[in-house]
Amino acid sequence: MMKNHTLILTVVAAGLLIGESAYAQSTPTPTSSPIVIAGDCRSSSWNTELYGFCGGKAAMIEKIASLPVQLSSRRVFVQITQGSSSGEVKLYERQGNNTFAVTKWKNAQTFKLLPKIDKAIFDNKGVNCVGEQVIAVLRKELGKPSEVTQDVEAPVSPAAAFSDSVQNATGEPIRTTVWILC
Repeated sequence: MMKNHTLILTVVAAGLLIGESAYAQSTPTPTSSPIVIAGDCRSSSWNTELYGFCGGKAAMIEKIASLPVQLSSRRVFVQITQGSSSGEVKLYERQGNNTFAVTKWKNAQTFKLLPKIDKAIFDNKGVNCVGEQVIAVLRKELGKPSEVTQDVEAPVSPAAAFSDSVQNATGEPIRTTVWILC
């Protein structure tokens, strides 16, 4: 009797696996021309990291300091901070071996931006460079930046990169969201 149950379970499991692989795989429809991805960027485009905190500034800065990421090894990351009456978007783009361009948009309408970034990441499905896809969304939605700083040394830690936006936000509670893209 036990052998019959084992045989039935094996046949059912095999049928499920075969049936699952028979479905057509969807492919993303890129919003811009395809970008060739090499090496670690392909893995990062599929496996983005997202960290979000809401509350008092001191607790948020403490949590940011403990983020498990080496920013100097990444190419693109974004922070969106929302205060009681304004927001700030900060985009880091690698320029050279150890330098970044930091683009900021202040007083940005960030609440509508968050789902658009999520959609770009999910629509990409890891095919194109996810950093470039998100950069395109930011530029389209936010327009001309408030400030662009070139040749910024790679942040030594998440606290160095992200704490000032939290500290400078107006009111409490505030929210900050960090995407580590590629």
